[in-house]
Amino acid sequence: MRIKIFLMMLVLFVAGCEVQDENPNWNPQQDYKSWTYDKPCYYRPSEDLQVVEVVGAGIPVYYTDSKRFFVKHSTGYQVPGEPRLGIWYSTSAGEEWDRGGYYGVEQSHFLFHADADGPHWIRFIGPNQGVAAATPGTPHRIYVVDTTRPEIEITLDPPATEKDKKGNDVPHIYSVGEIVKVRWYVRDANLVTDSVRMATTFGTFPENVVWSTFPQGLQPNGAINVPIPADAAGRQGAGGGRMRIRIEAADKAGNVNYIFSEILHVDGPPLPAKRPTVRTVGPWELVVMTEGVTSGKPGWPQPGAMIRGGTSRILHWLPTGIEKYKNVVLQFSTNNGRSWRNVAENLQAGRTVKWSVPQVNSKICRLRILAVISEEHRLMLAKTQAFTVHTAPPDTIFGPKKVRPEPREK
Repeated sequence: MRIKIFLMMLVLFVAGCEVQDENPNWNPQQDYKSWTYDKPCYYRPSEDLQVVEVVGAGIPVYYTDSKRFFVKHSTGYQVPGEPRLGIWYSTSAGEEWDRGGYYGVEQSHFLFHADADGPHWIRFIGPNQGVAAATPGTPHRIYVVDTTRPEIEITLDPPATEKDKKGNDVPHIYSVGEIVKVRWYVRDANLVTDSVRMATTFGTFPENVVWSTFPQGLQPNGAINVPIPADAAGRQGAGGGRMRIRIEAADKAGNVNYIFSEILHVDGPPLPAKRPTVRTVGPWELVVMTEGVTSGKPGWPQPGAMIRGGTSRILHWLPTGIEKYKNVVLQFSTNNGRSWRNVAENLQAGRTVKWSVPQVNSKICRLRILAVISEEHRLMLAKTQAFTVHTAPPDTIFGPKKVRPEPREK
């Protein structure tokens, strides 16, 4: 009897030793979905998506051009110690809902993965989120995934190419003033209506292309008559005129698309090359410098301007009311107004002032116009902001320089 019991225990022991784990390589963090555990760290976007529009009872709608987007926590982040906030989504306008995942502890943004383009209704399930009052439940947010650019078509009448007598495609030659009917078709479910624009350019392609955009917006579908301008005829020596038309459009997700017409070959009298209207400056004529800034104070240094030291300048502007004072001087400072020196005296209304820029190097120079009433009574009429004066070193020589011969070695 003892032998039988011993044999049964031995059989059970041997059988128990033969039991093995069916999945010894099981890794919960790798095999389970991300919402089943708290990760050690989370990602957040550098900038949150902005609300594009609001529908229904204050439901915000976001647009994104990527199938992966961040959904911000409804209250900022997941508070430790409370049940995890879950994300449920619907791509069928609320008819069916699927679980997207859960926020981990202190997680502020959930990286959502969309399977296809289209609106994604989002509802938060968890503490203080309420219960849907009716079926189907309304979303808390809507994220519209749009990864495609607007579709654009453009046609020209007459077209840019035509058939010759042999049936070959040859360029159609337009003339200046000829009317070209441009038709366009823009299709996109999330199109920004006022983003449809037309632009034209002239010149040699693709170098030196500058596009001129029409100021008014266009309808998604339409037509417009565009006369061939004289600028499209080209200039002398350019080898013929060229013109091109472009239609652009954008959608609410930020996708932008452009479509270009074929090159329009334009024939006509070439335009003469434009030259700037200038006059010759005399050899001893002083050039009036205003730093290239158009203002009501010609010759008055602009803020941050750089003036060459040792040069002469003419000041055409003087403040109003200067005729009330007998002694008016122009003073210069190299240290932001801590000390001043006269550079011109006896300033009079209606007369220009010639003054010499001191040969200094400073970035905090200033000018001021001072009315000297008495030695103790002085009145400042105007003062510039800080500007720079730079003086070339005295040993700077432009051109050939005669040097002494090197001494010979003994």
